[in-house]
Amino acid sequence: MSGDVISISLVQQQDFQFRNDFGASVPPLVTDEPPPLGQGEGPAPQQLLLAAVANCLSASLLFALRKFKQQAEPLQTAASCLIDRNENGRLRVMSIDVTLRLGQPASGIDHLDRILGGFQEYCTVSQSVGRGIPIRVQVQDADGSFLM
Repeated sequence: MSGDVISISLVQQQDFQFRNDFGASVPPLVTDEPPPLGQGEGPAPQQLLLAAVANCLSASLLFALRKFKQQAEPLQTAASCLIDRNENGRLRVMSIDVTLRLGQPASGIDHLDRILGGFQEYCTVSQSVGRGIPIRVQVQDADGSFLM
């Protein structure tokens, strides 16, 4: 994927609602701002940013687990972000919190220290977004123990 250019196109549907086209092989996605600007009939851009970070971290963790031939599925991920005003009074995503939950207890996963120590480095989205927005990542096992 090095050097690849990824493109999308957006077409306004009405007010703040846009159809996002990703290409022929991916169905379009309608995005919308929440009221009072939009009607909230699709995810807002902030939600898409949060989903992109959470999905990329989830995929990176899954890839690392599979690289070491470990089964910890099903993975579950919860993410939230703080939206607040910056020094100029503009709304910004100030921080992102992501908790990934393994589908198995840590005791049944070999090489877990190596997996947890490296999976974030392979997440293109969080490594890029994290340059401007602090991202806190936690990992829990199926028993609820925090591993990082």
